[in-house]
Amino acid sequence: MGIVLLVAAQSCIRALDFGSSTPDDSDAHKSTAASCPTRIADELPSGDDAELVEAFRTSNKQITLCRTNGGKLYYFGEFSDHREPGIAMPAERTSDGYEASNPPYRYDIHDSVVTIYKSGTRIGQEELTSEPSPR
Repeated sequence: MGIVLLVAAQSCIRALDFGSSTPDDSDAHKSTAASCPTRIADELPSGDDAELVEAFRTSNKQITLCRTNGGKLYYFGEFSDHREPGIAMPAERTSDGYEASNPPYRYDIHDSVVTIYKSGTRIGQEELTSEPSPR
């Protein structure tokens, strides 16, 4: 995120509860999805029984995408060593990946990279590796 910027800015920026997803997308994972890790679900609005959608890592960060029972998708970004609390923000599925927003920051995930924008200007990009579940 320049995920570093996400975590560094987290004390100044609060996530808004306006995540979205399409009904078809949220229903597609219901029967086979793993549970969102409790420590992450606890950080999501109405996160009880949230499901894990996807998880990624960079060299020193983790990104976890979870969907609440209400169908809202959230992006949770954190340092892999948990040296600071992570931050949750609304996300949505796009035609080629995911997008999350915590103004003025936006995070686009596609083609195994996360690209970070601040006020519309690209400020970073990191390669992603999929993982089955965050640690």
